Amino acid sequence: MAPTETLDYRVSTVDHDIICAPDTITGMAASLESLGVSRALVVCGPTILKHSNVVQRVQEALGDLCIGLFSGVVPHSPVEMLEEAAAIARELQPDVLVAVGGGSTSDTCKGIAVLLAEGGEVSDYEIRFEPPNKVFVPETPHKKIPIIAVATTLGAAELSRGGGGFTSKKLGRKILISGKGTTPRVIIIDGQALATTPLSIQLSTGIGQFRIAVESLYSKDHQPIGDALALHTIKMLVEHLPQCVDQNIDSLLQAKSASCMIMLARPGLGLNTAMAHNIGGLYDVPHGEANSIILPYTMRFNLDASADRQVLIAQAMGIDTSNMTNEDAGLAAADGVSQLCQKLGLPMRLRDVGVPEEGLELIAAATLHDRGLATNPKQITDAGPIMSVLRDAW
Repeated sequence: MAPTETLDYRVSTVDHDIICAPDTITGMAASLESLGVSRALVVCGPTILKHSNVVQRVQEALGDLCIGLFSGVVPHSPVEMLEEAAAIARELQPDVLVAVGGGSTSDTCKGIAVLLAEGGEVSDYEIRFEPPNKVFVPETPHKKIPIIAVATTLGAAELSRGGGGFTSKKLGRKILISGKGTTPRVIIIDGQALATTPLSIQLSTGIGQFRIAVESLYSKDHQPIGDALALHTIKMLVEHLPQCVDQNIDSLLQAKSASCMIMLARPGLGLNTAMAHNIGGLYDVPHGEANSIILPYTMRFNLDASADRQVLIAQAMGIDTSNMTNEDAGLAAADGVSQLCQKLGLPMRLRDVGVPEEGLELIAAATLHDRGLATNPKQITDAGPIMSVLRDAW
């Protein structure tokens, strides 16, 4: 059944405020006041600027507090685009960044904050991973300009750790950078803004958050608080994502709240995330679609090392596991994910989103550099297992 009450809440933590309602943008000037800032640079992509009224609503709400607009954000946040955005920020000297959009916009603002505070080039702050489990995180000690995120998708990159991910043509892969202090101080969840985003983006980014909950549950770093948040995230998304097909604001707010919930767990990740970063960065596949395509395959790949955890996923999805082994329950969960994605009308194969078969080796090689592998339940030290999953998903 559809939600009977429209969500309207505020959650305040040590790190940030999450403000959710059908119309939260109108009052966002108060958030600037609470942060003690008054010079806002609004950051967005050209599509949202042209095809919705969300940016205009933000500018109107900010009034004279808005000193400029950078509208050049493109998917997967290329390094060159980030450098252009940072140059504009240096010229305008804002004291707060307002990210209006999805994951690429959020990452761009985080990257701007890192470059303004630390100087140098974005590659100086790349988080380096050496298989099987060595992770090197550069220091970024200087105080960062605060960020306010106006979310327009069901993804929740605005709540992720680190300084964002950026596609490097030079390196031929997506790089993740460190960035202590770049998590937005305020997250604005506005139902009207969510309803302006194309349905395909909402549904795929919602499955992208489902993937984080799954990986959190069987990550090497799983823990009880994270388990509770992950399981409830899965339950809510299974219930509310199908209800989002009518762009119902109540359902969108429920699904977005679930998407944010798992990020509060500080989740460990795994193979799915590592692969999706590079499928998207190398072949311009939306991050949500990349995650939704490969998730059933990475769940099956990891089953022999995480069956006791995957039975929890099946139960959260509403699958009756009483007469199943843990392994059978895990397979049922993977099949359930596939069926859910199909029901939502999402692409089912990598070939369907333009990934060439000859590109699979490049994706596998790039994935070996991604820190997500460090907490995957099965240890991966070479490209062989990654290629096996990619071939199955192709």
